[in-house]
Amino acid sequence: MAGSMVSGVILSRYALAFLPINASISFARKLHMVFAYWGFIFMSLHLGIHWAIITGITKKFMDKHSWHLKLILRIIVILVAGYGVYAFIKRNILSYMFMEIQFVFFDFEEPLLLFIFDYVAIMGLFVFSGYYISKGIKYINTH
Repeated sequence: MAGSMVSGVILSRYALAFLPINASISFARKLHMVFAYWGFIFMSLHLGIHWAIITGITKKFMDKHSWHLKLILRIIVILVAGYGVYAFIKRNILSYMFMEIQFVFFDFEEPLLLFIFDYVAIMGLFVFSGYYISKGIKYINTH
């Protein structure tokens, strides 16, 4: 997050024109892209770490005998996370995270909803991962 802020300040020549910043706009743009992708992944993992709060709230509203609803929700979560793996690979996110690709291309021929769904699924993948990693760590610490 700090990297996004610093690179954003460097990129913002107008908002903070009074600051004597003499950095390369091209380099700042690349850093901003890298930090944005890493921030997206880490925020999704962070949300997953705290996802137990959400599951705790939903358990209060579910009937104890609604095992079929729990099963359906779990299947949906697994499908979203699975599609998130596919979208992560298809969108080549790892290459952006490690600055192998230095320009983000948006395909204007692609429907916007598909683009959004892909990124929501990627977010779901890392929420899922963060949730189960935190559960695994809690399990290890208690046994």
